Order: sequence, then C-alpha cells, then structure tokens
Amino acid sequence: MTTQVETPSAVPTDDAAPAPRKRNAERTRKAILTAALKEFSQAGYAGARIEKIVKAAKCNIRMLYHYFGDKKGLYLAVLEAAYEDLRGREAELEIDFDKPLEGFLALQRFTFDYFEKNPRIDGLLRNENLLQGKFVAQSRKVTETAFPLRRTIEHLIDSGQKQGIFRDNLDWAQIYVTIAAMSRFHLANGYSLSVTLDTDMSKPEWRRARLVHASELLEGYLRK
Repeated sequence: MTTQVETPSAVPTDDAAPAPRKRNAERTRKAILTAALKEFSQAGYAGARIEKIVKAAKCNIRMLYHYFGDKKGLYLAVLEAAYEDLRGREAELEIDFDKPLEGFLALQRFTFDYFEKNPRIDGLLRNENLLQGKFVAQSRKVTETAFPLRRTIEHLIDSGQKQGIFRDNLDWAQIYVTIAAMSRFHLANGYSLSVTLDTDMSKPEWRRARLVHASELLEGYLRK
C-alpha cells in the first residue's frame, strides 16, 4: 500500500496569507479616495454624500469608516492625496538649474497641463477655498509637500540672478502664485468668460495659445 503525502507547496504558509488581504485593503482604500475626490469636487464638503461615495467605490460604509474614521477624516485624506499627487509629479520634472529660464517655463507647462488634465483636483481646491481653507489648515502634510517646490523655485531664482538673466527682488511665492493663476483661472471661470468674451475657451487651439501667452508673460517678468 502506498501512502500519499501532500507537498508543502499545496499548503499556504502564514507568511504568504496576509499579502492578498493587504492588496485588497489598498485597492479598497484607493477606490474610496477616487470616489470621494469626485464627490467632494462636485458637491463640496457639505453637499457630499457618504452613501454615494461607498456606492461608487463598491464597498460598504463600515470599510470607509474603518479606513478614514468619519467624513472629516475622509475629506482631509482626499485633500492630502491631491496635494501629494501634484507635488509628487512636480518633483519628477527634470530641472536643470544651470538653465533657470527653461526650468521656470517647464514648471509653467507642467502646472498648466496638470490642472487641465485633473479637473477634479482643481474643483476640490476651489471648494476648499470656499471653506476658507478650513481643512487644509489642519494638515501639516500639505505644508510639508510644498518644501521641495519652494527650494526648486529659490534655486532657479538664484541661478538666474547669478547669471545675469533674472531681475532682482524676485519672490518665490509670488512667482508660483502667478504660474498657478495662469494655469487655473481660465479653467475655473471658463464657462462665464467664454460667454462674456464670446470666445470658446474649451477649444484645444485656444488652450495652446493661452499656454504660449502665459509662458511669454512669465519670461517677460523674470528677465532682467
């Protein structure tokens, strides 16, 4: 008589078991954040409905509260994730500090393109400003994510001034606010401005011309 013995590979080990659960948890958390970004950007904090978020994320409300605590916790997590995404993609730019003007123009192009491709994040930030920055002020993480951006802009300014390319008395925050404004204002006010000025600002050719205009304004301001 022959005795059959199960091979060890047929039995899952304790070390291997948590991996699928961890992946599922990460997928669930990401799905909730994605659904919440859409809901908060469209309805704002007060108008957003948790029921709609869990339905879109295809999970139950218990899981949402498990990961984020409550509606406030979820909203803050969405805000932080939005800023981390923006700052993380900024950090991927290949900036040559020996070519400061090109570096600034690259940052302008990136910011312009980013907000055009991520209207939900733009909508989220607009709604947060309607709340006077109530939630973003509670996040140390949001402030910390801006440190690399500040260093990059300050290094570009320093390089441009040492090379005699840039004017004196440039402020890093003023420059970034200008870059962000030229990248977002036509998006946030596109519908009303298109009617008022009888110009379709949603057309790709108008957007391309806008980027050229914004880049020329930035260069003109920076140059000595």
